[in-house]
Amino acid sequence: MTKPALRIESLRCALPNGRVLLDDVDLTLGQGEVAVLLGGSGAGKSTLSRVLFERDQLEREGFEVQAARIEYNPESLGLVPQRGALFDHLSVGGNIELAMRYRKHITDTEHTVDSWLGQVGLSASLASAPVGKLSGGQIQRVAVARALASERRLLLLDEPSVGLDPHRVRSLARLLRKQVEEMGLSAIVVTHDPAFAAGVADSLYLLDPHTRKLEHLFADDWAGPVEREGISDEARGAWLLRLEETVDRAIAQAPAPSEKAKSGPQGMLNAGLVRSVKTQLAPFSAAGQALLAVPSQATQHTRDFLSVFARIVVQAALRPALFYGIVSVLIGFTLLFVISKVGGEGVRTSALLQQIGGSYAVALAPPLSALLFVAASGSASNAWLGSMELTKQTAALEALGIRKTHYLWAPTWLGLTFCYFLVAALVTLGMLFGGWLLCQQQGVGSAWDLLIGDIVDPRPERSVYVARAAFLLWFYGWGIASNVLAMGSSHKRSSDDVTRAMTGSVVSATLWVVALELGTVLWIFGR
Repeated sequence: MTKPALRIESLRCALPNGRVLLDDVDLTLGQGEVAVLLGGSGAGKSTLSRVLFERDQLEREGFEVQAARIEYNPESLGLVPQRGALFDHLSVGGNIELAMRYRKHITDTEHTVDSWLGQVGLSASLASAPVGKLSGGQIQRVAVARALASERRLLLLDEPSVGLDPHRVRSLARLLRKQVEEMGLSAIVVTHDPAFAAGVADSLYLLDPHTRKLEHLFADDWAGPVEREGISDEARGAWLLRLEETVDRAIAQAPAPSEKAKSGPQGMLNAGLVRSVKTQLAPFSAAGQALLAVPSQATQHTRDFLSVFARIVVQAALRPALFYGIVSVLIGFTLLFVISKVGGEGVRTSALLQQIGGSYAVALAPPLSALLFVAASGSASNAWLGSMELTKQTAALEALGIRKTHYLWAPTWLGLTFCYFLVAALVTLGMLFGGWLLCQQQGVGSAWDLLIGDIVDPRPERSVYVARAAFLLWFYGWGIASNVLAMGSSHKRSSDDVTRAMTGSVVSATLWVVALELGTVLWIFGR
């Protein structure tokens, strides 16, 4: 007897508030079979798929997951997320090449990027195209090709027909059936779309809203996938109508979801404290995992490391460089201008500027660069990481057998740290240049040597200020990178979560920058 591709027995899954989504669910998927899971919004269909791919994440979020048996080969399980989740920092061909490079066991040496595109009915000319230029149907086809290129033979497709017109829904259904039959695949399809479900399904299941179990629909008389050859339009239409009526009736009769609390006020308070502690420790955890992953990823997968690193350098340093330069020059000029006007009667401006030198840049470059960086570069990187979480790109990475801590976190953390030091140097030079412009205006001689003296050759009594600045720059470099990485990579359910993560990163980084500035100043002058 052939071993099933997937077997689930007595699966129970409850939300953090205690509401049961899945209760005593059984599902067996045979080799070469396509099973379709239908149900209303919030019924638990996507949660069932997350049990296979993200069980640890679910449990970290407070879900309760229990099962008598969940059997499948993890190395054969591939994910085609909703809307494809193509990696937006790579081209179409880059997405497929990435899947091919990280295959565990290379048994297919014939297929190339072009041939995989051909397998899903796409032109080889699309290989160099940015994924943002693709239509919805093309995105889904590339996502299927990427999963197949990774040699995954048990596919889970989450709402694959979302956003597609009826013609493309039918085309995608035929494509999936073709791949299943030609390559011997097995697949689970989670969908709301009866037309796509009927088009691909060997078996149909409805997540019953009353029992929270899977009900096998039309177990005795299902005609099989209606997009296969030999099914007349009349028969296809009749089955679609019957399926739509069955699903609509079940959803209409669904009870309102219970909002039962899992615990009392004390339990909720304890859970809140645990979440707060985890949030505070998250940057340290993220930094540690990223730092440990840097050596292996940089040496074993140099191309991928540099690809993500370059993306971070562009968005965190190169694009906002002009902004940083203009702001720092204006601040440097304005600061010395104001100081030159408050020296008091009888104090020559040139003498005052000689006394100040470049100490203003030593004092202000660390906090100014940190606050500007976290607000501009940090927010941009946070938004990118957040969008990868929200659109399931990170889930797609993991489904290809690629650890996000290595592929994504390691180069991102190192890239952000590197970019901060570049920005800090630019801000320092900008402030000094602004001061030089004022000195030129006031007729101060040897202005540049005067300004940089407090940095390259400080007077003994000022050397402690340079040491303080160096310490703060070092701390802000890895600290901001860790903060942005942790906030951006946290689980996202909606676009509001992305915005909250960006705001939270700016607020928290600002608070500890202010605390460090105040603490180090009090320590130095307290001595």
